[in-house]
Amino acid sequence: MTRRWLGLVALLACTPHEHAREPQNPCAEGMVLVEGGSLGPAQVDRFCIDITEVTTAAYGACVHAGACTPTVVGDVAECNLTRADRGDHPVNCVDFEQARAYCSWLGKRLPNDEEWMYAAHAREGGGTWPWGNIPLDSTRACYQTASTCPVGQHPAGASPEGVQNLAGNVAEWTVYKELPRLRGGSWREEPRLDFVRDPPYVPEATSGVRCVVAPFTAVDPVDLDVWTPYVPAKVDLPVLAAPAPRHAPERPLANLAIVRRHETRLDAARWWPVGDDWLVGVDDGKPDVLGLPGAVESAALPEGLRDFSPVRSLGPDLLLMRGGWSSTLRFVAIERGTSRIRWQIPFANYGSTYEQFVAPRTFVAEIYGQQVDAIVGFGLADGRELWRLRGGEQEPFTRASHLWTDGERGYVRGDRGLLAFDPTTGALLWSGVAVGEGCGVVTGDGALIVEEPGRDGHRRLDPATGAELGRIAGGAARCVWGLDPIDGGAAPAVLEDSRLFAFDVPDRRGKAELRARDAVSGRELWRRDGLEPDVLLADHDAVYVRRAKDILVGLDAATGAPQVEISLAGGFDLSLLAGGGPRGPLLLAIGHTGTTWLLGRGEQPSAREAYTVRGRLVPDGVSRKLVRGVPVWVGDKLVRSNATGGFSAKGVAYGELAVAVDDTKGPGTPGGSTVRFDAVTIVLDGAGTYDVGDVTLYPWYTE
Repeated sequence: MTRRWLGLVALLACTPHEHAREPQNPCAEGMVLVEGGSLGPAQVDRFCIDITEVTTAAYGACVHAGACTPTVVGDVAECNLTRADRGDHPVNCVDFEQARAYCSWLGKRLPNDEEWMYAAHAREGGGTWPWGNIPLDSTRACYQTASTCPVGQHPAGASPEGVQNLAGNVAEWTVYKELPRLRGGSWREEPRLDFVRDPPYVPEATSGVRCVVAPFTAVDPVDLDVWTPYVPAKVDLPVLAAPAPRHAPERPLANLAIVRRHETRLDAARWWPVGDDWLVGVDDGKPDVLGLPGAVESAALPEGLRDFSPVRSLGPDLLLMRGGWSSTLRFVAIERGTSRIRWQIPFANYGSTYEQFVAPRTFVAEIYGQQVDAIVGFGLADGRELWRLRGGEQEPFTRASHLWTDGERGYVRGDRGLLAFDPTTGALLWSGVAVGEGCGVVTGDGALIVEEPGRDGHRRLDPATGAELGRIAGGAARCVWGLDPIDGGAAPAVLEDSRLFAFDVPDRRGKAELRARDAVSGRELWRRDGLEPDVLLADHDAVYVRRAKDILVGLDAATGAPQVEISLAGGFDLSLLAGGGPRGPLLLAIGHTGTTWLLGRGEQPSAREAYTVRGRLVPDGVSRKLVRGVPVWVGDKLVRSNATGGFSAKGVAYGELAVAVDDTKGPGTPGGSTVRFDAVTIVLDGAGTYDVGDVTLYPWYTE
């Protein structure tokens, strides 16, 4: 072949139509290849992984490009992105979404859990650590130090492929069954042998990121020279509007009446703001008798928020709402009018939370962890975590059983006693105040009282310091405020208008005496006996209690004299909606038989009605003889059916009556019944005589 033809062949070999050859190196610069293999039952494919954790400078370049958000938590002092001298340290304070966004920006991804675990374990000869069985020490990992270390500073701790910092420095995000997980140890504590961080999986000064990618995948380079330290802008935390004023009722307690009733339903059509509370309403076709302004209509919300419910107004323009349950629980701040989400807190990244409260500048939540609990404060301005009270063996608590606020301070009842903290800063104010088993704590009206059995009486503490100020005489033989009434306890005590309202120990019948005392001197003001111990609320001039299972009683707060009785068929749970106005504070009673009542004060006293109720038990699947002598409750009247199943009761009441069998005495109980019937509700509407007709009697089925 002539030189001319040889040149032509060479020219054709270099034409642009030829496909590029596969690069010789399967991994981009700064990454190494892990061949993959078996990890228990899982099979891990080959992949490329970053040699070191992502540096602050590299992540800062992503922030500079507008593809990543700044990684800051708490007071940001420990977050490397705010430090000019930490460019070669691993970026920390990273949350799961930020880690995913950074890897995606370069064309990479987060490692799945199996990939990370495979990279972090020695392949030859086994071993706990990436380097084998040689014990962990400070030459191989950055741990138990004052801060993070520059990446790559511990080459002796590298894996067989040369991957560094898999133990210590910062914990790294992985994907486990599509959920976040933190792997590895950190500079703050010794890495656990299984390299996994317990939930909740939240961003901390110890959380960082490392990326992976499939072999022979092109990734973008990073310009490390463009980053600059992040300087957090000063954020003025909003202050909530002053609490709704607690107007004194304009009408007497004797005027308390049922304002509205409906069958209990889970789907809400609207919510009315009542003071700082919210009243749920359903679309039952009835006219709005409340006339409350500012209702939130469910139908006006975006589809994804229609199952949410309001928690608190954050000033005139924002509304805090809650949705989901357990691992799907979310709190979102939405703009009124547009319903645009301003910020949100998804607790899937934190763990379970059962108690929260809203303070003037923060949203505070108790976080349940597998080993220890935590109290976390989030800013109302942006939903960002501002501070954290960690539980632990050397901390004021390991487990937190109750979280609440008196409007000025936050309180935690934990396994090491009672503590108080500043809701804005998270600063611990005091701790270690002992609270006995089953004993309760009541705060409010500028006071703090700890239940104490014995003659010395309950302890009155200074809410600001936790110091004991004195005793309130009248302690019982044992505590009851912190126990469920089923276990022999009573409803928690209530502080209102410098008075302490509290039940004594229930008697054998399950009844209890209510006492009112001066909250400062402890002087007894009045007492009232024969009450059910599971309902106790107070507001302004009234104390609300239960007499018999379905009789709501309003007592005069100053004297204890009964002012009104309302029958709410079949038993109920009661809550008080703050506020005022002509109807006074509203009461919400959720009935045990599927009815909800709203109560307020009318223009005239509620009129009691003399009634007669009749009916007849008709057997179905039981002997006709069993219709005789069946105990039938008609409201609070107990009667027995005659030989033909007929029954009749007379009384005087206002409200609604339940016609029901005594459900506390079934088969196996001395004197118990072997038959029962479905309860019937009677609305007292002035008719005087009510015939419920035939009532089907059937066997009392037991499991």
